[in-house]
Amino acid sequence: MKRGLAKAVLGIYMVSTFLFCVALGKENPDGFRFGVKLDAAALGIYCLSSAYPNLRLDAQTLSGETQTKTDRDTGKQDNGGMTLTGSENGGKDEQSETAGGKVTQIITTEDPTDREPVVFGEDPAVLIVHTHATESYLPSTIGNYHKKGKKNTVRDVGDVLAQTLEENGIGVVHDQTLHDDPSYNQSYNRSYETTEKLLKKYPSIVCVIDLHRDAIASEAPAATVSVGGKTCAKYSYVVSNAVETYRDNLKFIRAMNRTAEKKYNGFTGKILERGYRYNQGLSSKYMLLEIGYNRNDIADCRNTAEYVGKILADTLKGGN
Repeated sequence: MKRGLAKAVLGIYMVSTFLFCVALGKENPDGFRFGVKLDAAALGIYCLSSAYPNLRLDAQTLSGETQTKTDRDTGKQDNGGMTLTGSENGGKDEQSETAGGKVTQIITTEDPTDREPVVFGEDPAVLIVHTHATESYLPSTIGNYHKKGKKNTVRDVGDVLAQTLEENGIGVVHDQTLHDDPSYNQSYNRSYETTEKLLKKYPSIVCVIDLHRDAIASEAPAATVSVGGKTCAKYSYVVSNAVETYRDNLKFIRAMNRTAEKKYNGFTGKILERGYRYNQGLSSKYMLLEIGYNRNDIADCRNTAEYVGKILADTLKGGN
């Protein structure tokens, strides 16, 4: 009798939990509740955890993945306040960004030690940071295109961008902190803190670049273009329309494209607007710059960084 009663109570509890979860999904058709996006995995975790509180569940348990990249959207409020979370990846859908749905353990065969920011020239006007500093290009496929060592990563490309700017009379601070190690979670919060600190340390900075690469799941090589006899990876800008500096940031990026159109054979960057902050409220000349894809060769991305450096230098000198 007691055993039957216990089963009945458990059944009622599980059904009520399920109905609550369904109601929760209907209440939040866009998936957001209290700033957190509830996708299928998260909803499943919530329901199972409610029914069986002694179970220890997370997204990795349900999906079998070791790590997923969902932090592109986690742009910290530029007032240092609340954190926004979601799964919009700023121009990269999650499947393509993880190049097949997985981000394996980040591997390194080089010294991964974070160094102090490298300063190129005097009175730096540009700050380069990397929210996802472990993103890599061909031929470095280890770690599913993520590695701690600098060679063949976005930090490698950032060095070329910084050197080109300095050669064209623009001082640069290049920060190479691994904000996405050991996890992508909260990487935007960490890069926010780094950027805020460096802007205070170097008040001459007027432009901030968060340098990334995009990703494709295909094993085919990513597209390239020929510019001035060099093979170059394509590039794009992800612009937040959820910050107070949105119009200023967009205006500056459009000025960059006008410079590219006039002086560099129309080698312009595609502009992608998104509704997440990406820390872009920290500057009125803030760009989330994506150079190439994981399936681009590093040499092609270095070539692109050289051209983007020249475009940026000319735009800044033009008073934009």
